[in-house]
Amino acid sequence: MIDNGNSAIWEPGEVIYKAGSIPKEAYLILEGYVNLETTDGLKLNRLGTGEIFGESSILLNIPRTVTARVCTQKLVAKKIQKSYFTKMMKSNVILGALLRKTQIRLIDSNKQSSELANEMSCLLDQLSSKQSSKKNILEERIKKIRTNISKMQQNIDI
Repeated sequence: MIDNGNSAIWEPGEVIYKAGSIPKEAYLILEGYVNLETTDGLKLNRLGTGEIFGESSILLNIPRTVTARVCTQKLVAKKIQKSYFTKMMKSNVILGALLRKTQIRLIDSNKQSSELANEMSCLLDQLSSKQSSKKNILEERIKKIRTNISKMQQNIDI
């Protein structure tokens, strides 16, 4: 990373931050793309010019919940200090509440996507083995996936 004070430049494939790290700033993308990934490597989103990332953990005052990795071209981003968000949240309590609520839902959605992807991966691994002795295991996995999807749909309806 090249740090230019108010902005930074990363090379393709470079990790900007890892899940679990303590947030110091968020970023506004000026050029390039960044992938947001779970700790298991599941790609959750690709963000580009004009989009902000890294704000969730700042707004909720928690460690990073995803890993941010530069895509195939360099990334140029403006750094947004934690203090900017703190001032904004204090100056407009209603906006702050809306932002926190949205971030909590986003983190929950990311977690559910990751869990479902892991279940689907296990199911596909078992299906490819084609052993009839695993029929009960497969049925249980499918049942668990259906339950998780049902829970996700209930959360959307709320």
